[in-house]
Amino acid sequence: MLIKNAVIEGSQKDIRCGGGFISEIADLLEVRSGECVIEASGGELLPGLHDHHMHFFATAALQRSVDCGRSNAPSETGEQTAFVHDAESLGQTLANYSGEGWLRGVNYHESIAGDLDRLQLDVFVSDRPARVQHRSGKLWILNSLAVEKLDLAAHKNLPGVEVDKNGMPTGRLFRLDAWLGQQLGRQDPIDVSVLSHQLASFGVTGFTDTSATNEATTVKQFQEMHERGGILQKAYLMGDDSLDSGHLKILLDEDNLPHLNELEARILCAREKKRGVAFHCVSHIELLFAIAALNSCANLDPHAQFADRIEHGAMIFDDVLPMLQALNLSVITQPGFLYERGPQYQKNLTEYELAHLYRYQRLLDAGIMVGLSSDAPYGPLNPWQVMKGAVERKTSAGDVIGPQERVTPEQALIGYLSDAKAPGGAVRRIAVGEQADMCLLTRAWSGVKADLSQVLVAHTVVSGELIYSRTEGVDGQRD
Repeated sequence: MLIKNAVIEGSQKDIRCGGGFISEIADLLEVRSGECVIEASGGELLPGLHDHHMHFFATAALQRSVDCGRSNAPSETGEQTAFVHDAESLGQTLANYSGEGWLRGVNYHESIAGDLDRLQLDVFVSDRPARVQHRSGKLWILNSLAVEKLDLAAHKNLPGVEVDKNGMPTGRLFRLDAWLGQQLGRQDPIDVSVLSHQLASFGVTGFTDTSATNEATTVKQFQEMHERGGILQKAYLMGDDSLDSGHLKILLDEDNLPHLNELEARILCAREKKRGVAFHCVSHIELLFAIAALNSCANLDPHAQFADRIEHGAMIFDDVLPMLQALNLSVITQPGFLYERGPQYQKNLTEYELAHLYRYQRLLDAGIMVGLSSDAPYGPLNPWQVMKGAVERKTSAGDVIGPQERVTPEQALIGYLSDAKAPGGAVRRIAVGEQADMCLLTRAWSGVKADLSQVLVAHTVVSGELIYSRTEGVDGQRD
């Protein structure tokens, strides 16, 4: 493959790929017989973007889900223009969803219609089994038909099944995704190729699936889908304790923290497998708990280096910064949440908390590695929208949250350009010998950085193979 007249960091060059790597870069390269040629016409050539935190299958499942937080489809820029605000609009959103059998809702928040349980959900959906996921991802609410179909009363002693004062299930399930999936079995097959093509259209050449339930079967699923061409990107998986590679994902919920010695034991087992650890930390307490556990395991092998991570780091106060830096932790942040969830944050958080919400610039100033991500399906999938959120930090109402945490467009872009195994570390570049994972913009960076919502990707390349072209196939998808 030969890419002609592409801009690389301000200079126009020709780039040749071979064997999955960049083999030549020069002012002018002659076309070889039979060589695939892409005319860049002065568009910026970037390393392919890597989403450092998403849930791939859950995002793909949005194709057959009701969005309980948004009342309309996204615009061309990926931004939402209207939201579900109350019980009436939620009822209309659920009622307007066509089809039969199970109804799957996502992105619910209690500010819409309170803390839902089976009886309250019955008011909105009573003629078919329904399950609705809280936007935090840790809670599912079932209606009465769903409770009956799953025979939840027979499983009421299962940790995570909430019961009322009479010992009957309320329909609320906490952190029971794996169990729920097993009970439901294989329903409508999910077409992952749609999501993979969408990611390719954004210039995404790789992603990290951070689901804590990933295990050997999941790894095999990803491998098979990649071999069949359903998944075009390079996928890095973290998961549960049974895996021998990838980060160990540890979920921390402030209201249900594990015993510290149990957590330490899990970390030690991961260390024996040379696995890093990734902590789900949203609150300050969760973050302190993760730091305490890592500190207790830090002296086992002083020469070993583990790329441990803090996922989300939604609330990071100044006194914690030296601790993060001392442990060489990467923080995987999601400022893309600020646009949609910003008004709710402003209602629920103090001014002090808002100033420390989804921090970015101050983390960089403290020498902490930062990776950007979508947290899809809970946050916006479009990486350019996430970058815009990091630069502007605006809510849907136009307010700015934490202006001191704004970063430059270049810093936001770098958040997607580090290696999958070291978020916020060394930046991948277009250079001879580098892997040929690239995205070509329709314009030079200098012409698009002022408004990242206007960025368009012309072509996306993975291992030297074209996986997306804006000028071929339906909606720019290469068939």
